[in-house]
Amino acid sequence: MRIIIAGDGETGTYLAQMLSVENQDVVLMGTDKSRLDELDASGNFMTFEGSPVSIENLTRCGAERADVFVAVTPDESVNIIACEMAKECGARRCVARVDNPEFTLARVTAMLQHNGVDQIIIPEKVAAIEASRFIEHSWVSEWIPFHRGTFFVVGIRMEASGTLCGLYLRDIPSNPRKFHVAAIKRGNTIIIPRGDDMLLEGDTVYFSVLPENIDALPALCGKDVTPTRRMMITGAGRVTENLLELTDGKYNITVIDPDSSRCRTIAERFPDTVVINATANDILTLKEEGIEKCDTFLALTGSSETNIVSCMVAREHGVRRTLARIEELQYIPEAQSLAIDKIINKKLLNTGKVLSTVLDTNSTTAQCLSLDKAEVTEIKASPRSLIVSRPLSELSLPRGITIAGLIRDGVGQLAVGQTQIHPGDHVVVFSVSGSISKIEKIFR
Repeated sequence: MRIIIAGDGETGTYLAQMLSVENQDVVLMGTDKSRLDELDASGNFMTFEGSPVSIENLTRCGAERADVFVAVTPDESVNIIACEMAKECGARRCVARVDNPEFTLARVTAMLQHNGVDQIIIPEKVAAIEASRFIEHSWVSEWIPFHRGTFFVVGIRMEASGTLCGLYLRDIPSNPRKFHVAAIKRGNTIIIPRGDDMLLEGDTVYFSVLPENIDALPALCGKDVTPTRRMMITGAGRVTENLLELTDGKYNITVIDPDSSRCRTIAERFPDTVVINATANDILTLKEEGIEKCDTFLALTGSSETNIVSCMVAREHGVRRTLARIEELQYIPEAQSLAIDKIINKKLLNTGKVLSTVLDTNSTTAQCLSLDKAEVTEIKASPRSLIVSRPLSELSLPRGITIAGLIRDGVGQLAVGQTQIHPGDHVVVFSVSGSISKIEKIFR
């Protein structure tokens, strides 16, 4: 597929790198010539210097042949106009990054679609949804529901006390079959497991599971399930603002931020929230505001380093569950080694949304979530695709891909060797990064 990305900042660059790994024909469009020259020399994608709101530049860039046009510049107005112009040039599907939450209103979304913006991405909103899932299900590192909760993929860090710890997969009881181990993240490596793989302490294990069996997983992995009642958040930015909307007064929340204007905004919008004007590393203030009594600590400032340190301080003061917003991908392994329970990264979240569009440009059935070095994808099986030809055990799926399960007629099912996919099934696939083109081949 030909994909044009407008915006040569961190988000656009990361998207270009990830999509080029997925063997897509990628063009990164930007205005910083020196940066583009550097990326052109080091990346496996093409670059183009020019404005995305210029018909001439869009034409020269090949917008009329683009399967997907993605606008992720820092200016949402530029992104919307660029998508409208790219659609006029002939781009098949256009995606715009925006910041204004009003763009999620049905009336506004319909208007944008009428003018050529097929999909919008609000990174702060998506990050807030991830954070809210962690607050509600804090014993998991990933909580991914499919089809309104008829099927789940959950990632759980294995503890030494878990009954599954130290077992080979072939030795795990399977009668009745309550879950499927779709993948294992060990250090920086993603393992698509076989029967002779063992589950070890510190592994993040990705289970596919039906809703009625989720409650059995915490004990199997050595996790203690306690509800969140009181939490502290550092950072009063838009991610926090969106998160407070989603939590809707369910918890006792304290927000800390050094920006007095942001503190006033949060205090006015959410009167039940305690808002403190202080820095995230002000330990005295953290103690005065009761960090030692908190169940959960969320570090949501714009600084990855500050967020990592804040979570370490929270751990030192007895907080059991921590979440850090980390935008620099190179910091993620270090943060995980420090036992930070959950990490959110807007680049990964954005990439998942765009990969959904790449997988299925003609409908909204595809769903893809980009994890660190892996993707979880839901895609609809077409009648003439390879995936529906015979049982899974006879398919010889490409290396790095496993079928985690499926949803048929609104009912989730685990996948076993004798499972045969039917046309119209929504299939959940776990794959290592770089496998999207392989998934397309077996589903098209």
